[in-house]
This record gives sequence, C-alpha cells and structure tokens, in this order.
Amino acid sequence: MTARRRWVLAAALAALSPLRSAGGQVAIFRSDSVLAVTIRTDLRALLRDRDTLNAQWHEGSFTLMTGAAPVTVPVRLRTRGVFRRRTCDFPPIRLRFAGKDVRGTPLEGLSRPKLATHCFDRDQYEQNLLQEYAIYRVLRLFTPASLTVRLLRVTWEDTPGARRPLTRYGFLIEEEEQLAQRLGGALIASVGIRFANLAPADAALVGMFQYFIANTDWSLPFRHNIALVRTGAGLRPVMYDFDWSGVIDAPYAQPDRRLRITSVRQRVFRGACQGAAELEPVLARFEALRDSIAAVYRAVPGLDPRVLERTLRYHEEFFRAIADRPRFVSQVIERECPR
Repeated sequence: MTARRRWVLAAALAALSPLRSAGGQVAIFRSDSVLAVTIRTDLRALLRDRDTLNAQWHEGSFTLMTGAAPVTVPVRLRTRGVFRRRTCDFPPIRLRFAGKDVRGTPLEGLSRPKLATHCFDRDQYEQNLLQEYAIYRVLRLFTPASLTVRLLRVTWEDTPGARRPLTRYGFLIEEEEQLAQRLGGALIASVGIRFANLAPADAALVGMFQYFIANTDWSLPFRHNIALVRTGAGLRPVMYDFDWSGVIDAPYAQPDRRLRITSVRQRVFRGACQGAAELEPVLARFEALRDSIAAVYRAVPGLDPRVLERTLRYHEEFFRAIADRPRFVSQVIERECPR
C-alpha cells in the first residue's frame, strides 16, 4: 500500500469514527425511552390546512406524562411537507414552543422541532413510521452528523370534541440548528455543492447509506433531504427524511421514472464515484456494525415481528453483496459512474 493510500485510508477511518459533540444536546433527546404525550388542538382545522406556501399556526397544548405530575405547556402546530401534506390524512407537523413556556420543564430547549406522524390511521402506516425512526437511529451508529430522534406515544385530542381521541406513535426530530451547534458549526443554505466539496469519508457514507436503505429521494447539489453544516473541519452532510426508502416500502413511495426502476425496493447507487480504496472504510464500518444495526431494529417498541424479519432480510441482501468487494464495486459503483 502506498503512503498516499495509507493516508487516505487513515483519514477516512477517522472521519467515520464517532466524534464528541461540540455543544450540548437538548435534554429530551438524551434518552431513548418512549415518551407518552397528549396534544390537544382543533384537529379538523389543523389537518385541513394543506397550504404548502402559507400554512397557518394552530393553537394547542402539549402534555408530557412524566413520572411525577404531567407537564402541560402551550404549543402551536402547523402542517409541513409537500407530498405528504397533499397526500396523507395526517401529514407531518411542525411544533412551536415559546422559550418562557418550556423553561424549567423536560421540554426546555425545544423551539421548532419537527414531529413525524403516521400518514393514515392504519397499522401499516404506523409500522412505516417506526421503520423510519429506526433508520435515524441506525444512522447515529455511523456519524454524529445526524439528527437525533425521540419516540413518542401521542394521544391526539380534538378540542371541539368532534373527533375521538387517537393514539399513535410519532417521533420528535432534533432541530437542524441545534445539530449544527452540537457539531460546532453553522447551517449553510448553499446549493450546487458537489461530492468533491465533502471529505471523501463523508461522501462515501452518504452514497452508501442511501444505497443501504434503498433511498433515492435525495440530492446533494439541490440540498434535497440533506442539510449542510460548515465546521472548522469542512462541510458535514446531514441526511434526513427516509420515508421513501425501499427498506420501508411505503404504499405511496414510487421511484423516479428517470432511474429506470419499477420499485423503490430496487437499490440504485447515486453517490460519489469513488474507488475501492476510498469505499473500503465505509464498507468495513457497515460490516462491523452489522449486529448493532439489527439490534436497533429489535429494540424499536411496537415494530411488528413480521416487519422486523422482512427488514433484516432486506439488509442482509446488502451485506451479501458487499462481501464480494471487487464484484460489488464493478457491478454497483462503476456501473453507475461515468467513465
């Protein structure tokens, strides 16, 4: 191995290793236990608000069931997203807390977090949500440049009383600005960023992780489902929104016709065109975390055993493919990269 190749390999391994966060994390994200919460609002008004350009904020309350007495604070809610706001009975939600209302409570530090919700009030869609929650947790095994999530058991109560209470899983997503602070950097809004602008290890992880879960609903240059944090060490990509990935296989997920695939279950590599030496550290990292990845899924409360089995079988296809490195590089990476 040449000195240059040894240097590249060492740098890539270092970049893939967990880093100590530069800033603190909001308290609610420091535990993995499921939180029981109740959200009260005018559900009809909230869920009928589908304006993708000017959705309104709706008043409500957020009650956290703690070990002692419940904690209730005011909250404002707004629908979010584009496709799911247009498609789902229950679209994703943006919450908004005032600092004075959450100060001194377990919710302190929350400002405008996203809340991932079930798309329709059916078990299949709740399973889809739990799978996406697991993907966020799996990504945390690979890099600190990932959004932390907290699983909730949410009871939705309609203040006018026109709808029956509904209890489903949901999960809070760390705010991107708070992640940037943890990493000791700042979010940037630039478009046109290329893989060449990233550290080779980060570029390799983005492409391989998205391939691992069979997600094609992302773009680095257009910052579609990828945030960028500028730190002293350079740009750090942050992946999010995985509900269209093939490992989940949500009923509404359809592949882009330009990809020439008929199902989101078909993996397509859309990452950086790198050689075997640059890809080896991230592939080795996947293999080292193989059991840990399975353990993340097994620990998800409420995940149906049949869904768990299907998910792990799908991931095993990836591990079998990368076991033969030369074949994987030639058949998967080089096939998609221009010569």
